[in-house]
Amino acid sequence: MLSAATVGQMLSAAWFAVSFRISSEAGLGGFEIEGQISWMDTYYFSLVNLTTLGLGDIVPTGHLKFLAGIEAMTGFLLISCSASHIFMIMKMEGYDYE
Repeated sequence: MLSAATVGQMLSAAWFAVSFRISSEAGLGGFEIEGQISWMDTYYFSLVNLTTLGLGDIVPTGHLKFLAGIEAMTGFLLISCSASHIFMIMKMEGYDYE
C-alpha cells in the first residue's frame, strides 16, 4: 500500500514537471538556475516542491510561481491523505501505537 502511494506521488511530480516544461517553453516563465535547465532539473524541482521541502536551489519565475504554489498544495494534500490512509489501516489491523 505504501509503495502505491509513493508511485502515485512520483507520477504527480512527473505530471507537474511536464507542465513546468510546457509552460516554460510557452513563455509563461522560467527558472533561475545556472545554465540551461534539463529535464532532470525540472523533475528534481517538481519532487522537491511536491514534498513542500522547498530547497530554493532552483527558483521559478513569472507565472510558473503560481504553478509551483498549486503543486505544493497538491503535494501537501497527497501526503496528508496517504498518512491518514496508513493510519486507518494500522488502526483496523489492531496495531497498538500508544
